[in-house]
Amino acid sequence: MNRLTRWTRGGRAPRGAAWMLAVAAAAVLSSQPAFAQSGRSVTGTIVGPDGQPMSGAMVVALAMPDSVLTQWATTGGDGAFRVGPLASGDYLLQVTLIGHQTVRNPVTIGDADVAAGTIGLEILAVEVDQLVITVDHVPFLNQRDTLAYNALAFQTRPNATVEDLLKRLPGVEVDGDGTITAQGEEVENVLVDGKEFFGTDPTVATQNLRADAIERVEIYDRQSDMAEFTGIADGGEQRTINLALREEARNGYFGQASGGAGADIGEYGTDLPIDFGGPPTDRVPYAGAFNLNRFSPTTQLAVIANANNVNQQGFGRVSLVDGGGGRGGGGGGNGFTESLAAGLNGSQEFGEDTWLRASYFLNRRENIQNSASEEQRLLGSEVASVIQRIGEDETENWNHRLNLNSQIEFTEGHDLRIRGNLSAGSQNRTATDLQSQTVMGDDLNSALTNNIVNGNDFGADGRLTWRKRLSEEGRSLVAEGRLDYGDSDRATDLTSTVEGDPRFGRDIIQEQNVAGKTLSHSIRVSLTEPFSGGRVLEVFGQRNAIEEDQAQTVFDIENDSPVFNPVLSSEFDRLYTYLRGGFRYSRNTRDVRWVIGAQVQNSDLNGKVLDPELEVEPISAGFTHVLPRADVRFQLDEGKTFEIEYNTSTREPSMSQFQPFADNTDPLNIYVGNPNLEPEYRHRFSTQYRTFDNFSFVNFFTYANVNLTANNIADSRFVDAEGRQVFTPVNAGGSWSANGGANFGTPIRPIKARISVDYRLSYNSESAFVNDAENESRRWQNAFNLRLENRNKDRFDIAAGGGLAFNDINYSLNQELNQNYLSGSMFAEGSYYLGSWTFESDLNFRGYDEQVFGPDLNVTMWNASITKLIMNDRGELQLGAYDLLNQNQGVSVLNTASFNRTERTQTIGRYVMLRFVYHLGSQGMGGRERGFGRRR
Repeated sequence: MNRLTRWTRGGRAPRGAAWMLAVAAAAVLSSQPAFAQSGRSVTGTIVGPDGQPMSGAMVVALAMPDSVLTQWATTGGDGAFRVGPLASGDYLLQVTLIGHQTVRNPVTIGDADVAAGTIGLEILAVEVDQLVITVDHVPFLNQRDTLAYNALAFQTRPNATVEDLLKRLPGVEVDGDGTITAQGEEVENVLVDGKEFFGTDPTVATQNLRADAIERVEIYDRQSDMAEFTGIADGGEQRTINLALREEARNGYFGQASGGAGADIGEYGTDLPIDFGGPPTDRVPYAGAFNLNRFSPTTQLAVIANANNVNQQGFGRVSLVDGGGGRGGGGGGNGFTESLAAGLNGSQEFGEDTWLRASYFLNRRENIQNSASEEQRLLGSEVASVIQRIGEDETENWNHRLNLNSQIEFTEGHDLRIRGNLSAGSQNRTATDLQSQTVMGDDLNSALTNNIVNGNDFGADGRLTWRKRLSEEGRSLVAEGRLDYGDSDRATDLTSTVEGDPRFGRDIIQEQNVAGKTLSHSIRVSLTEPFSGGRVLEVFGQRNAIEEDQAQTVFDIENDSPVFNPVLSSEFDRLYTYLRGGFRYSRNTRDVRWVIGAQVQNSDLNGKVLDPELEVEPISAGFTHVLPRADVRFQLDEGKTFEIEYNTSTREPSMSQFQPFADNTDPLNIYVGNPNLEPEYRHRFSTQYRTFDNFSFVNFFTYANVNLTANNIADSRFVDAEGRQVFTPVNAGGSWSANGGANFGTPIRPIKARISVDYRLSYNSESAFVNDAENESRRWQNAFNLRLENRNKDRFDIAAGGGLAFNDINYSLNQELNQNYLSGSMFAEGSYYLGSWTFESDLNFRGYDEQVFGPDLNVTMWNASITKLIMNDRGELQLGAYDLLNQNQGVSVLNTASFNRTERTQTIGRYVMLRFVYHLGSQGMGGRERGFGRRR
C-alpha cells in the first residue's frame, strides 16, 4: 500500500499506525531539530516475508532512553534506507509499514557508520473496522519527480468535485474559468489513473469527477511521447495532474444526475453607462447535468452531459456557493451564457503496453456580453488619449471534437504510439461597438461599428511515434512523424460610421471574406545509446515544413451592389522549412538527474503575395540558431527536491502577423501584417525547490522563472492627426520577464487550524513604438495571499483569508500614464453539518484602488444554500441563493506596453434555485468517509 494511505483506517487500527501517530507528535514537540545534528548513519534493507524489497517502509531512529525521534527515512523501490546523521549514543531503530508487524532493534552509534543488514517484516493480521478519518493524515509525498497530495487529508464538503479539492491544496490555484496553476505553471493535462480523460481539456475531469473518488493528486511534468520512448527529457514537458482513484472507484461505477430551476430576481442595466436591459425579462434560471463513470483496472468509460443558462461552462457540481466577485454566475464566464454539451470517453487496456483511448465531445454555447471600457492610450511623448467604448456582442458557437490515443506493443522493446485529433466548429456573431476618443477633454473622433460574422473551422492532426530496441543493452531507434491540417473561413458584413475626419465622414459598408489553410508535417529520427551508471546519449535529426496560404476578398457595397476593393483584397502564402540536428546526454540516479544537449537549427522562409496588382517582391530569408539546454534535478532528502533548468527556443511569426492585409473591422484601429518579420529567439531559466516534513506537516514550495527574448515581435503604431491608428508588428531589440513565488503551510495545533501563506512576484519589460518613438513599459506585481482553515471538519468547515496585490506600471515615453495601485480580495466561507442537513455560505470581496479607479470596480458577492440529504444519502435537495447583494459584474484591468484599460461587463446577477441531485453508484462513494460527521 502506498505511504499516502497509511493512518487512514480506524477502529482497531494497526499498532504500527498508532505508533507512527505518536512519533509524529513527538517530532512536533521535540526541541532537537534533526538538521542540527551531525555524525554517523545507519544503513540497511527492508524485505517482506517472501524476501522481496519493501518500498515505503518508515525507518526512524529514537534516542534512548526517552524514545525521542531524531532522524527518519523511507525505503525506495530497492528496499534500501539510510538514517542519519546521528550523534554518538544508543538508539532504537524502528521499522513500520502498515499491514506488517513493527520491528524495533537497538543500535549503538560510535565512530563509524552502522550496517543494520537485512531486516524482515512479517504480515500483521488485523481486523479492519469501518473507514474513519483522523486529523493527521500525511498530506504530501514529495518524490523525485512528483509532488503527491493525499486527498483524504484535505477534506471537502459532501459530494464535492475534484475542482473543489484542488482549491484546498497548497501551491495549487484554480481560476474562475477552471484554469489550474500548480507551483507557478499552468496545468495542461489532467489524467485519471494515468490515462487521458476526454482528451487534453483539464476542466472536464476536474469539474466532472467527485472528490471522494480520489485517493491521491499527483503533480509532475509529463514527458512527450518521444522523450518517454528515449528516456531523455526533451523540453516538451507539460505540467500534469494525475488523479489516482480509490479502490472503490477503480472497481465500480459512480456518477450523478441533477436538475434545478429557479427565479431571476436581479436588477440589470442600471450601472453601466448605457442601459442594455440585461437578459430577457422572462428568463428562468435552470441547470441540469448528468455523468456516469464506469472504471475497472483495464477499462474506463464515462458519459457526461450538461445544459444550463447560469454561466456554467464545465460539468462540475452546479453549486450556488462557489461564485466569486468579478466572475460569472455559478462558475465562470462573463455576460449571459446558455450552454449545452455532451461527451463520451473510453479507454481499454489490452496488455501492459497495448491500449486504446478515445473521446468525443459536443458543445454548443450562446453568449451575450454588454460591456463598457475606458482606455488610456499612449500617443506620444506628451500626448495620451482617453478612449471610451460601449459594446454589445452576441455569439453562438458549435464545436465537435474527437480524440484518439493508442499504443501497440509488437514485442518487448518494439512499440508504436498513435495520436489523432479531429475538430470542427462554426460561429455566428453579431457585435455592435460605439467608441469615442478624446485628448485633454476635446473630442478627437468617434465610430459606430457593426460586425456580423459567420465562420467555420476544421482541424486535424496525427502523430506516429515508433521505437525499436536494437540491442539487449538498450540501444534503440526512435522515429516520429507528425501531420497537422487546418482550414478556416470567415464571412463578415461590416458597417461603420466614422466621425471627426472629413475623409471618412461617410458610412463604410463592406462584405469581407477571409479563407486560409495550413499544412505542416515533420519527421524526427533519433538513436539512443545507454552507458553504465544510468547514462544515456541521444543523437537526432529532424525536418519540419509549414505551408500556409490565406486570401482576403473585400467588396464595398455601393447602391446595394458589391464593388471589388483591390486595396484591401489580396492573397498571401508562405513556406517555412526547418532542419535540426543535435544531441542530448543524460544521467539518472536515485539522488540526481541531469540532461545537457544542444541542437543546430536552420530555417528557410519563402513567401509571396499572389495579387498581381500589388508589386511586392517575393520574401526569401534564412536563419540559423544554436539551441542549448540543460536540466539538473537533485533529490536532497526524502522530502526535499531542487531543480534548475535552462532551455532555448525560437518562435516564428504567426500568419496574421505575416500577411500584408489591412484588417479594418475596427476602422479607428487598423491592423496590417508585416511579411519581413524574423523569428524570436527565447531563453528560459527556471528553478524550483520543494520540501515537506512528514511529521510536522510543514510544507514549503518555491519557484522562479526568467524569460529573455531577443528579436522579439512588438507593436508599432502610426497615429495620424485625427487619432486613427495603424498597427504593424515589428522586430524590437529584446524583452524579458520574470516571476517567482513561495508557499508556506503549517498546522496551528493549539487552535486546531492550518494556515497557508503564498507570495508571488512578477516583472515584465517590453517595448512598443508610437510614430517610430520607442516606449518601454515596466510592470511589477507583488501579491500576498493567506488562508486559515480549521482542521477538524466533522461538524464545521470554516475558512477565511484574503490577498493583496501591489501593481506598479511605468512608461518611458510618457510618464503621465504611469499607474501605481493596489488590488485585493477577501473571503470567508463556512459549512455547518447537522445530521442530514448542510448549511453553507460564502462572502467574497474583490476590489481595486478607489483613488485610481473609483468604486465602480469593487464587487462583493454573497451566496448561501441549504441542503438536505434524502433517500439514504443518495439524494440531495438544495435551495440556494446566488449574489444576494446583487453586485456581480465582470471586471478586467489590463496594462500593456501601449495602454491601460479597465472594463466592466454585465453578467448574471441575483437568483434563487431549487435543485435535486441523485448520486449513482456505490453507497460507499458518498461523503461520510471523508470525515463530515453523522449524516443522519
